[in-house]
Amino acid sequence: MQRTASSAPESSSPGNRRRGGIISGLLTFIGVLIILAFAGGLYLAKNVSVQTTHRDRGDDVAISVPGGNLNIEAHHNLDPTAIGVPIYPGATRRKDNSGGATFRWTSSDGKGDRGVGVAAGEFVTKDPADRVLSWYRGQLPHWVAVEENDHVTHLELRDGGYKRMVAIKEKYDGTHIAVVSIGEPASN
Repeated sequence: MQRTASSAPESSSPGNRRRGGIISGLLTFIGVLIILAFAGGLYLAKNVSVQTTHRDRGDDVAISVPGGNLNIEAHHNLDPTAIGVPIYPGATRRKDNSGGATFRWTSSDGKGDRGVGVAAGEFVTKDPADRVLSWYRGQLPHWVAVEENDHVTHLELRDGGYKRMVAIKEKYDGTHIAVVSIGEPASN
């Protein structure tokens, strides 16, 4: 009897060798990614510094990275009138819902330094929302009014590098007034 077909095992066929090559390539690639992630984590751990300072006005956080520094200065109980947004007469401040923060980036080469200040406060009054809106329209005649779907009316003003906003919404416990200012940080 003659044998015409060779009895080579299936594992040595060209298709299986390609599959084995692809799997080992993927495993090698994943291994390299894990090593790079570990090395990146070590680099960050050695070169990134986070420092928190507690103050009466709020907490400050300073983050130092190889490219520069990010400083965040918190301001609790910030007075929104100081940022140019009037407060509705008789409205009371909601506790723990007002404050602000100043974010400053200082690059290590001194180029591209940026800063932004954010301040917000929430107030409540027993007056109806239409009366509150009417008062704000009288106080802020150049602001643009925008009404959203959930019956929140926003009054907005964009002036230079600043955006100021007042949001008015009537709820079960009265009319809520949120005031916000975003722009260049105030100079010290």
